[in-house]
Amino acid sequence: MIKSPAAASPAANIARVAGLGTVYITAAKLWFMASGYVLEVTLTNLMAAEHYGLYKVVISIISIVNAVVLTGTYQTVSRYISGGDHKAGAVKAKALKLQVLVGGVIAAAFFLFAPVIAGRLNDVRLVGYLRLAALIPLSYSFYSVFTGYFNGQRRFLTQASLDVTYSTLKLVLIVSLVWVGFGVGGAVGGFALAAACVCLIAAWIARGGERGGSLRTRDLVKFQAYLLVFTFLLNLLQRVDLLLVKALSSSDPVTASVNAGHYGAVLNVANIVYQLIISVTFVIFPLVSQSTFVEDTRRTKVYISTTVKYALIVMALLATLFSANALEVLKLIYRADYQAGSSALSVVAYGMLLFGFLQLATTIISASGRPRTSLMIAGVTLVASAGLNAVLIPSRGLVGAAIGTTAAMLFGTVIASGYVLWRFGSLVPWLSVVRISAAAALVYAASILIPAESRLLIIAKLGVLSLAYVAVLVLSREIGKNELAMLKRVIKPQSG
Repeated sequence: MIKSPAAASPAANIARVAGLGTVYITAAKLWFMASGYVLEVTLTNLMAAEHYGLYKVVISIISIVNAVVLTGTYQTVSRYISGGDHKAGAVKAKALKLQVLVGGVIAAAFFLFAPVIAGRLNDVRLVGYLRLAALIPLSYSFYSVFTGYFNGQRRFLTQASLDVTYSTLKLVLIVSLVWVGFGVGGAVGGFALAAACVCLIAAWIARGGERGGSLRTRDLVKFQAYLLVFTFLLNLLQRVDLLLVKALSSSDPVTASVNAGHYGAVLNVANIVYQLIISVTFVIFPLVSQSTFVEDTRRTKVYISTTVKYALIVMALLATLFSANALEVLKLIYRADYQAGSSALSVVAYGMLLFGFLQLATTIISASGRPRTSLMIAGVTLVASAGLNAVLIPSRGLVGAAIGTTAAMLFGTVIASGYVLWRFGSLVPWLSVVRISAAAALVYAASILIPAESRLLIIAKLGVLSLAYVAVLVLSREIGKNELAMLKRVIKPQSG
């Protein structure tokens, strides 16, 4: 059916906003990943494996806190601003006041409980580093308000520009301080300094703004409380395997730190699988929030099915490449001793695909105004992951951690996907799942049949396999005219 220009214009505009938003934030996340991997590889060459392991453990813990504050707060602010841009100033002002309490309490708790955390992780050296890291969530608590302020107004370019600035500052400051001899303390301190700088920049950009509209502080607190707890559970779920590797893989602190360093290097690679689709969650959140605010069921279904499909296409390729070529990928990035984690990577790459799917599904659930449901799903998945890892790590080491994590992610993904399908009547077409799975299976088989030794050949192999994957999807018509039409709407300049 052909719609009139007046009817088609809003849909085209939505496609353009969503498409450009995804492009901007994906570009920022690609820089985040590229700068992050330059940082990690540089640190593995500047620091001994033991010290790098200490740094990874500290950053893994603080990253849980950072992600809790950032995601829980930005989604709360974005959710309420999505209901009407005229509320943006009022929401921002109330959220900033609330963050004085939230950020202060989190930072103080982190500082005070540092000895307890270090004791549980079998290494008292962690105390000082953990206390230094307590400064980071204080900056994040305010920075997250500004991120939500821009996200809710769909100012994705501004949001992406701040992300790029932060990634660059973090790379420069951490490497500089470690290089001049400050070691683990310099790495953690550089992280804290970068967070403070980007917070000040964001505050300057977001200054001013009208404070129209009304908002009850109680509503903001309630929604944020659910999201903070949910995000804490989700990020602990992502990192509980690394923490348990440090705690349970060996009774010797040095050996456990080396194991944590090796497994942390594995996760650096596996996390790429879901990190590339994080930009999608930033874009889909305000869109689903807006469509559910106005009870537009049809539009919500389109957002869900389209988003999940394209996210699955990207994640399936990356997970398959990393799993089937685990040893070669680690050889491409790290020095020889880090290749000990290849067996774990071959398993946990798919675990991170499932984690990405879980994160996308719970983002949709929370955006629709159901953060408590997301919290419950994350909670049961975390319990499953912790239990499986506690059982498998002592007997099977890094591979046990990978198996436990992947099995738990599958469990949580089934629950979250089932809820989305029940609640909205939309997820992803089964035919798309079959076609994407078939393309991934062909790439996996070809990876095993085609060996590659040198770094140049490994890069060429991964590139050819990626092109083959896309070719299979084109031939099966999973990628076709609709995708080209969508791309044209994104890149076509707006008239007027």
